[in-house]
Amino acid sequence: MLALAALVPAGAAAPHDIHTSHTRAVVEGRTILWKVRLFTDDLEKGLQAYTARPSLTLAKEPKRDSIFTAYFNSRVGLTADGAKLRATLVQSGTDRDPVGGTVHWYLLQFEAPRAPVSLSVVNTLLTEQFKNQTNIVLFLRMPAEERRTLYFGDGSATAQVVRFDK
Repeated sequence: MLALAALVPAGAAAPHDIHTSHTRAVVEGRTILWKVRLFTDDLEKGLQAYTARPSLTLAKEPKRDSIFTAYFNSRVGLTADGAKLRATLVQSGTDRDPVGGTVHWYLLQFEAPRAPVSLSVVNTLLTEQFKNQTNIVLFLRMPAEERRTLYFGDGSATAQVVRFDK
């Protein structure tokens, strides 16, 4: 992989065939903190289509966080014990990718009416852009440290359910 970085011009993202998002979601009481990471070039393509602005670039877009939050809420559905939840943005940032690109991350927060026992999730982030897009969601329920992982692939918009011990 490092040899690939040498072939990419400085400042440009390395081409990649993997299209994925990775989420770590911590459930504590009524609160669900959802940290999602996405390749910047993939995310820009999705947001360009979502906003109908082909020239949108995250580095130069002053409303990038509100655009992402609206896009996220249109593509990710989270229901806690039957109550539909909506995400609010807490924080965002970027990390360098080892092969020369960047990864954007977003920390979002959901508030459930009570500590959830069952969560229903639909995650179709970027599936409208890439046929091979996969979205992985790892849940960690505190303080018991119960872990559940969901895998969304092949453009599936089918809800998956995780249940926690009471």
